[in-house]
Amino acid sequence: MVDEGACLGICYADNQLFYSVNKPHNSGTLQYIGCIDFNFDVRNAIVNGDGDSFSGIKASLEKLKLSFNCSTVRVLSPATKECWSILPRSVYEDPKERQAHIDVLMHGTEHSELESTWYSLHNDDYKLLLVRNTRTMQGFRNLLGAYPNSEYVAEFEVGSGWQNHTEINGSFLTINCHNNYISVSSHILGKLRGSTVIKYDDRTDLPYLWALYSNNLSWMRGIHEQIYIYGQYAGEISEVLTPYLDDAGEVTVMNNLEKMSVEANESTYGFRLESAFPAILMSLNSDADKELTDADHNG
Repeated sequence: MVDEGACLGICYADNQLFYSVNKPHNSGTLQYIGCIDFNFDVRNAIVNGDGDSFSGIKASLEKLKLSFNCSTVRVLSPATKECWSILPRSVYEDPKERQAHIDVLMHGTEHSELESTWYSLHNDDYKLLLVRNTRTMQGFRNLLGAYPNSEYVAEFEVGSGWQNHTEINGSFLTINCHNNYISVSSHILGKLRGSTVIKYDDRTDLPYLWALYSNNLSWMRGIHEQIYIYGQYAGEISEVLTPYLDDAGEVTVMNNLEKMSVEANESTYGFRLESAFPAILMSLNSDADKELTDADHNG
């Protein structure tokens, strides 16, 4: 699919919506990176999908579409509204086993209300299953209706966007930092190795939680050449976690354009640029292949 207009990337945190618009046919170059402040929680307003708060967000996106001639929008979907699970070949190759595991994971939710996608991992004996409840995503569908092309991007896919952008092929870890959870993903040799969500009440608990999760997830203990930290709370969480991260990995908070390997007219911003990092990658990689086949969808 060839897009005639620009691509808009959208992410959000607390009462702020962050956006990035690419320059079509100019790799690594952005028209604009911006932030819109609201007086309500943006994620909750989108998920609820109604009321004045939702209407205000929708009107803002429609204005951005006209201002920048956007034909494509890609929005980060909240990890807390999704189910991720890594399952073995014996499950993902057997339709009955696939459905049985989805039923268990989604606690009896009607199959007609579920969207499931299988993602390839570096180890072919396993695949990562992503399941979304279509009712939960209805607000996102209503929000993006004005755009000819729209896509939801899971938080673990941000690392794939970074690979497409930089063409790196080593091993790295990504940590997206929210006010009540972090999402962690590992990539090696161009493929996703594993991903998880760690919820917390107080960020000082994260070292303990990190140790607990890494004891059960071997990929978290793997060697990572680079560790990329971003999101609204990247600065605070990096201070807490860095002493406990892999000594072999260089920790980078993605808080400026040079670290992101992008160009834009402005170099300084009135908001935390690390908060907009997912939006920036999504706007750059509108045509990125996710290496999915028809058989990977709605298993």
